[in-house]
Amino acid sequence: MTNPILYRGADTGRNVSPWLWARCPWDEIMSGRVDGVAFRDDFLTPAFTTPTTEANWGPYYKAFTSTGGTLLPATPAVGGIITLGSDGDDEGASLATVGLPVKLLSTAGQFAFEARCKVSSIADTIFDTFIGFGDQMTLTATVPITATAGSMADENWVGFHHLGTDGDQFDTAYKADGHTAVYVGSDAIALVADTYVKVGMSFNPNDGYLRFYKNGVELADKVLLPAGTGLTFPDDVQLGLVAAVLNCAGSITPIFTIDWWQYAQLAPGQSWSSPI
Repeated sequence: MTNPILYRGADTGRNVSPWLWARCPWDEIMSGRVDGVAFRDDFLTPAFTTPTTEANWGPYYKAFTSTGGTLLPATPAVGGIITLGSDGDDEGASLATVGLPVKLLSTAGQFAFEARCKVSSIADTIFDTFIGFGDQMTLTATVPITATAGSMADENWVGFHHLGTDGDQFDTAYKADGHTAVYVGSDAIALVADTYVKVGMSFNPNDGYLRFYKNGVELADKVLLPAGTGLTFPDDVQLGLVAAVLNCAGSITPIFTIDWWQYAQLAPGQSWSSPI
């Protein structure tokens, strides 16, 4: 049996990527024996009513959909999924945790995030998607993704942006409100239509870098978090999970599917050592 702590290759299975989560004290965080936060949702019990203005959606989330938007899968899947989609030009759907327990700055505790997701189409001019973290934004038809092709709203966020102008890739990116978005890795993750990929991030206070991952393998481009706050990286605000889609064309209903997502973060300055 492969040792999950030592295995560093790509992992395309349904479970979390072994190296990204190696040595993370998940059970100890969840039980309160280690100071930190941890969250996972397999979307086994999503809410039923789809809100057409930002509103509570189940025990963890707030959500928004345009009139033709959807959050629930038309066909349930073993293990649980959530699907985001809409059926008209510049219409969308978005989902965000109400709580904002994560903070990414140079003195933060070690952090890891991973999600298993897929897009229904990789053609250009179909739809934008985003998955990652954001601040306490108000979800609308143009927040967090705007109606301007290939752009995100002037909010604080960090994560993975699948641009409608470049449908077969995820870019890694971040933005602090009032500043221009920074695209760390353009075409960082190649996508295949209707095929799951695991996207991830980690921060380790031992060296100060925020790293990005595809199927548990570290990508080439990373970010050294600044020593100060309020700079171009959103390190001066609390963050929570965000996922969104926005249509570029109304002739089809493209779907963004999330199988599960999870994150963990230790108390400031604390580390569980891997990964670096």
